[in-house]
Amino acid sequence: MMKLPIPAAWRQRWLSWLDRRIPPARQVELNHRSIFIVPNRVGLLFSGILLVMLVSAINYQNSLIYALTFWLFCVAMAAMNFTYGNLSGLTIAAGHAYPVFSGDVIELPVRLIAAEKKSHEALTVGFPDNPELEADVVAGETNVVGLSLRTHQRGWLNPGRLRMETRFPVGMYTAWTWVRLDFKVLVYPKPELVPFIFAPGEGGEELQGAASQQSGNQDFNGLRPYQPGDSLKQIAWKQLARGKGLVTKEFDSDEGATCWLDWEMLAPANMESRISRLTGWVLQAHQNGWKYGLRLPGSEIKPDNSEVHRDYCLQQLAVYGLSTDGLPGAENKS
Repeated sequence: MMKLPIPAAWRQRWLSWLDRRIPPARQVELNHRSIFIVPNRVGLLFSGILLVMLVSAINYQNSLIYALTFWLFCVAMAAMNFTYGNLSGLTIAAGHAYPVFSGDVIELPVRLIAAEKKSHEALTVGFPDNPELEADVVAGETNVVGLSLRTHQRGWLNPGRLRMETRFPVGMYTAWTWVRLDFKVLVYPKPELVPFIFAPGEGGEELQGAASQQSGNQDFNGLRPYQPGDSLKQIAWKQLARGKGLVTKEFDSDEGATCWLDWEMLAPANMESRISRLTGWVLQAHQNGWKYGLRLPGSEIKPDNSEVHRDYCLQQLAVYGLSTDGLPGAENKS
């Protein structure tokens, strides 16, 4: 079925009205303000049949037809109430999502939380123009559904409003809601792999040295307690399996290769192109085990090599030129 185009001005008014009626939030409990319900095709056909029956009852003054018509009308009203109730009281909450690179498909976990004594059945949930999922929620329990969404730009993810609808139990009405959940997840820039151009700086000439995270060429020096940011490759998994706690392997090695990834070293290009190339450099430098620093206009991240360092560099690239309010770990870096 072809969708009719909606004028941009009408669409903007509709979205503004939705933002006032159902404000964006991490968690939304559905009620009369957030649920809409109308008869669908089956309901309209049923209404037409009732109208014909009513006209026939009036024309022939037949009490039996009157009784059947009003009884079916009561059934239709009860069905509308049950359909509305299948959404009412359900809580929709944003789960924890993991960052992806722009252009990739992200999975957004949506938590459907039922009240203690009420189940919700035959729910359809999804984002517009993306795959929809069917879900049921048992009374007093939580069902987590993973919704797929293709990303298109870096920065804080704005997935828009998701639609949840139901036609349960008899299929004569469609009850739905439009909910905008705040997932608080970043979309990293799309990496572009180009040859390195190193900025002069501390250790820049040491790129021929051994990489600090490549433990294959290093001598084992012992174990130490795990510290946040340690590479997963250096964790002593056998010790953990034996119940001896989370510890990290230490190796005797020099400082390894060090380099600066500098905004100014890139050939003149638009901002998004530079950010994509720096993203590719960060990923390559981390994979090579180098200690790398990142220089952006107005900020500098000192050289290091850890998963926390890599993620922080990607976060800074993701929000560069955008608002950085609420960026995790911002208070711990300079």
